[in-house]
Amino acid sequence: MLILDNIKQLNLPLTSGSYQFLDAKGKIIYVGKAVNLRSRILSYWQRPGELSLLKQQMLTKICQVKWLDTDSEIEALLLEANLIKKYQPEYNISLRDDKRFIYIKISLEDELPAVFATRNLDKSGKYYGPFVSTRAVRETLRAVRKIWPYCTTRKIGSKPCFYYQVGRCLGACGGVVSPEEYLKQVIKPLMSFLDGKKNKVVADMEREMKKLVKSGDELGATRLKMRLVSLRAVLAGAQVLSVADKYANDVVELAKVLSLKKVPQRIEGYDLSTGPGRESVGVMVVFAGGEADNSQYRKFKIQAGGLGDTDMLKEVLERRLKHDDWPLPDLLIIDGGKAQLNTTLRILKKYQLDLDVLAISKGEGLRSSKAPDKIFFPGQTTALQLPLSSPALHLVKRVRDESHRFAIGFHRDLRSKKMFK
Repeated sequence: MLILDNIKQLNLPLTSGSYQFLDAKGKIIYVGKAVNLRSRILSYWQRPGELSLLKQQMLTKICQVKWLDTDSEIEALLLEANLIKKYQPEYNISLRDDKRFIYIKISLEDELPAVFATRNLDKSGKYYGPFVSTRAVRETLRAVRKIWPYCTTRKIGSKPCFYYQVGRCLGACGGVVSPEEYLKQVIKPLMSFLDGKKNKVVADMEREMKKLVKSGDELGATRLKMRLVSLRAVLAGAQVLSVADKYANDVVELAKVLSLKKVPQRIEGYDLSTGPGRESVGVMVVFAGGEADNSQYRKFKIQAGGLGDTDMLKEVLERRLKHDDWPLPDLLIIDGGKAQLNTTLRILKKYQLDLDVLAISKGEGLRSSKAPDKIFFPGQTTALQLPLSSPALHLVKRVRDESHRFAIGFHRDLRSKKMFK
């Protein structure tokens, strides 16, 4: 078993990469990735209280640490995925299913580099991802093709492909331009764009446009200007991809951090809003793929008056679980603490359901956005406090805050109707 002093003596790099934890037999038991390997690996021993019980158990088994450097975070992601697939470490939940993630690949190994979406990883080519929204990736590829007309043909033939006829290919596939010119005009700037060097790409295009104007090539300058305008449109719309992927990846991170049974595709959040007499209400909100699905939200009027919070929660959960026509959730998130968590567990046991569940609450009297949130799990005596930057915490808070908003809105509507009556 390694301790903090052992880890500090390692010559850990500050670069991105993938790290592996090994047990006494030299078997890889966990694979992770990091933007900063030194900072990430040290954090396990410096802040063990932020780890789940399963991860804390893992620390007692680690006898060796190895790592592999990469040149970028994207490459670290890809390396992590490949190592998990290869070694199947016991402390890595099977979160990186090949059918779930999609990548953009540039096939540099081919005679003519092609650009396309793929779910398969191999040693050749250049990959960007992983992404989880197939639609967003394909729309992004269609948009960038208007700027850099890449080819999907991987060999040079006797005539250009169909896309050359519609202006979506330079014609390198048919010898219209040389492979070297194709690399210069299309592949290299596209790779820079996908690498995140957007400012450099824009600056290069503006500089080239000035050269064309100076040389008298007004037509060429106009065409480049149109491509630059299209690029600015793509940059403005890039948030669609990043937000969708962030939400879906938050779900994956949540499953990893909390050691859930599987990645929760359907999350249900519950909250109560209390008032005098029969005005107390409960609500259920639903998140699918990390995003709110308000078409599946449900409202519950508390039928019995004068109940405490746990009794009201019990009523809401039992009424919900009697609906066999509603899909069962992979995870329940309850607004509250240990009492609410234990109530939920008793209800699930009554209905013989084995579902992941957690409760989230703020410290006593603290409601500001900066107040620490405490997460309660079954079987844990102390609450888990995730750092404010944690993607997993972001998702849990989004569910909790949305259920709180929905409950308050429902309660206000009922009070307003009662006043008018």
